[in-house]
Amino acid sequence: MLDILDIPELGKVEIVEVYEYYDQPVLYSCKNASDHFYLVVAAAEDAQFLTWLCVAISIERLNLIRSGKIDLHDAFADSENSYAIQVRVPYEEHASVQTNFIQSNQIPEEMLPLSGECLDIETEILPVPSDAEKIVKSENQEILNLTLNFAEGPKTQAPIAILSNILGKLQGVIDTIGMTFLKSERIKDVKRKMQMSLSDVGTGSFVIQVASTEITQLDFHGYSYCGKAIEEFLKLLKAGDNYEQLKELLTPKSKVAKNYTNFLKSLNGSVTDTEFEWVSPNPNQGGTAYLSAFKMQEAIKILEKSHEENLSTFTITGTLIGAFLRPKTFEIKTEKKIYKGHIADEAFEIVRNATLNQKYTAEIQEVTERSEATDELTKPKYLLLSLSQ
Repeated sequence: MLDILDIPELGKVEIVEVYEYYDQPVLYSCKNASDHFYLVVAAAEDAQFLTWLCVAISIERLNLIRSGKIDLHDAFADSENSYAIQVRVPYEEHASVQTNFIQSNQIPEEMLPLSGECLDIETEILPVPSDAEKIVKSENQEILNLTLNFAEGPKTQAPIAILSNILGKLQGVIDTIGMTFLKSERIKDVKRKMQMSLSDVGTGSFVIQVASTEITQLDFHGYSYCGKAIEEFLKLLKAGDNYEQLKELLTPKSKVAKNYTNFLKSLNGSVTDTEFEWVSPNPNQGGTAYLSAFKMQEAIKILEKSHEENLSTFTITGTLIGAFLRPKTFEIKTEKKIYKGHIADEAFEIVRNATLNQKYTAEIQEVTERSEATDELTKPKYLLLSLSQ
């Protein structure tokens, strides 16, 4: 087989897609380190050499070839830059590979695919994601690759609304994890350190590559702040639907639990399964995680149930001094304080028929969250569950 890693004219390349295979790939597309694409075909064979033809190709033209709008014959005989590279690979072990450039319209007909021979691939191709290892070394960034297998539609396309929701919820998790160990910093400064940007998309299933801003500050262990947040995020993913692990990771971080649940919900129903790959400039960091649709759904149930179990419910007796039906809010005054909050659906009819300035016994649910800026408990919120005299 042609050594695709050793063609001086192309530089180091990697296969993008294989279209025909007979004991080895005989028709495929590949890409070099400069993001240039090529189409390669096994063109001829004799006792001494296996000859290949290679033409440079744009993504737009490659999509036309893949869909059958341009046949394989013309893909080589009428190439975009009017020439092809002919590569003759000797069978003799120590003999050298021979390469030369040839005008596309001068390629012998017997070396070309048959006229009218076409591919028939419906989905468009996306570029191979940039090599994360190279980026972290050259750009000094944390890289997170997400492979999303969407339940519907072409595997290389993603609905904008769903994708933006997923990325927004992902950033929300990273932000709130960062706030748990950067408690003394202002929220906008934490978000700046946690900020990640979409840097690339790739082939196969829908692959998203996101990168942190350039790392300029490390902790005393040599870790970046964003890297620490991604590390905790991967721990959550690896916990899957394990109740004990999730409880251990999320018990002190209610805001993280809420945002992680929202992230899973953004995937649920749209994505069948998800793979995550983290590559870090720090050689001691990095890792992978896989989350199936089943574990995703079970984790959501566990997290929602855990959130409900942490709610505090109590009973008070006081005077109903406010009942606002349109926004569904209430005010009850006791001897010690005034409770204000929302009316639960199951209590709405009772409150609507209640009399202001009368004493009632109320069952109230208290919800307490943690501040994004300080990780301290916020002012409690109240939900009126029932009302009786």
